[in-house]
Amino acid sequence: MRHRGRKITQTQTAAPDKDDELTVLDHNSLILLDDDQMQRFIVDGFIVLKSGLSASFHDAVHAEMAYALENEIPHPGDNIVPRVPALNTLCDDPVVRGALTSILGRNFDYLPHRFPHNSEPLPGVEVSAGGQKGASAQVSPSAAFHTQPRMARGSISASAWHQDGHASCGRSRWHTVRAANVFYFPHDTPMEMGPTRFLAGSHLYATLHDIRAEQAVMEPISAGSVIIAHFDLAHAGSPNLTDTCRYMMKFVAVRTQVPSGPEWDHKDAQWKTTTNLPGRDFVAAAWKSQWNWLRGVSRSEGIEPVESHRLPSLLAALQDARQAIRLEALYLITALGAPAVDPLIDSLVATAGKERHLGTAEVIKADQSPAHLKRFFSEGQFLPEDAAIALAAIGAPAVRALIPLLKHEDPWIRLNAVYALGDMGPMAIGDEVRHIAALLEDQEDCVVRGALDALCVLGQFGDETVGHLTGFLKTPALAEEGEGGEKQERAHAPQFRYLSTLALLSWTNKRGLYTPELESRVEDALLAVLNEPNGYPPLIACSALERMGTVKGLRSAIAYLRGRCWDSAQNRRDALSGAWTRAHRRSTLARLTAADASDA
Repeated sequence: MRHRGRKITQTQTAAPDKDDELTVLDHNSLILLDDDQMQRFIVDGFIVLKSGLSASFHDAVHAEMAYALENEIPHPGDNIVPRVPALNTLCDDPVVRGALTSILGRNFDYLPHRFPHNSEPLPGVEVSAGGQKGASAQVSPSAAFHTQPRMARGSISASAWHQDGHASCGRSRWHTVRAANVFYFPHDTPMEMGPTRFLAGSHLYATLHDIRAEQAVMEPISAGSVIIAHFDLAHAGSPNLTDTCRYMMKFVAVRTQVPSGPEWDHKDAQWKTTTNLPGRDFVAAAWKSQWNWLRGVSRSEGIEPVESHRLPSLLAALQDARQAIRLEALYLITALGAPAVDPLIDSLVATAGKERHLGTAEVIKADQSPAHLKRFFSEGQFLPEDAAIALAAIGAPAVRALIPLLKHEDPWIRLNAVYALGDMGPMAIGDEVRHIAALLEDQEDCVVRGALDALCVLGQFGDETVGHLTGFLKTPALAEEGEGGEKQERAHAPQFRYLSTLALLSWTNKRGLYTPELESRVEDALLAVLNEPNGYPPLIACSALERMGTVKGLRSAIAYLRGRCWDSAQNRRDALSGAWTRAHRRSTLARLTAADASDA
């Protein structure tokens, strides 16, 4: 389970000095993944790395996280990074940044969601003389596949198998790797402490109805380990059977540019399926498609072509409850190219009239029922139809057939069509990207959000689209008149602003293709985001302003961040740890305890 990458410079410091840990790294210092590691990531959906930082560094981070979570109110949440700024050093470690560059491209960025997870000791478990809850414990360690084992009260660690949604904004689910979870473990996490569990191969699953115990990976995790996982990989916590709290830090990194070529230590273009795949679905066509996309070549390259007469049976296989059958059929269809477009369009249009755009996410039980076919739009996710995923992988031959669906009367069809156009990338869609801008005026919030998400992954669009994004960022998005004749802000307007900002961050990668006037308009829109009360879009805007690099933009970003700077040592200074501070903490705890009692 442990992997190490290859370095593209000559030397490596395994345990850097304190001064070295604060150095800003350049691309040439990164330790990139190799072909074998990238292929294993595609198959499993995650990779385990050992950071290059010293044991003393991890000990210090562990101590600061523990102090903040055990002694300070309120919970730090996403503010944990300014509270424990050494976490920035972990994010910039050449091993971590090199792996993320390999997977998400050199222009990846970290999203503002960065959250500390704790697993409290499970009560009622006997502690042995050695201080650990030993063999005499009444609660045995969770089996790797156990569904939702009991966790201790106060734990922030979901023990049911789940696929994450993006914090503060719902986004689409993509087979192509658009985002990654980064799990960091600052201390040793043995089995009895409840390490995070992963469901290998589940990152390509639409639902978790057909999962098997053989897919579950649960192993001891050593201090300083970093696990990078496809954002849609299913994972779960497990109970802590020791007498010490378990801590884990999770970051989210996002791709901001479609790959034009491999960005890892690439030597061999040939896909080589590993033979060590216990419990994994064998979906070689799906793996090859992802490998090709990351290499910037046709997604069907190397996928064995099938005869056209097999198309009806492959389309029927998309209804199969078995994950492997469905996924392999999906990507074999894409290898047919243009002849598969019209049947896929018919399959997609056949899902109209079912009001799926009004649906909500639900747990699909492992009972092989037709519920596994359910796709949905919810507050946190959009799960597209398989036909839309296939059309996206086919690419340019599907564009002309998809454009008319952007005006389909059913919002669900419009939503899936714009998803497919976004996923196929700017080279395939070309100038037709202008049609997406019209959906930004759609009356259905789900369609607007889907169009914005497509723009986030495309990253290339012109004046009209920038005008719409600027409108979302500068003026309230209002719905039709409600009670009293007054217009109300649309329910998903905060998500519109989030995604508009993220789309402009992606746009900055290709800003040289556009006029200085358009660049100035984008900068003005990003500056307007700094007034947004939700802290996520402004931090994304600061990243975009940093990339643009103008004096005006940099000064504005610095001014925004300076006013929100956190003194991480504040609560540890001697002057603030005296009797009055302790008294204030006691009174605060008493007040909160009384409030909890009254709410019970």
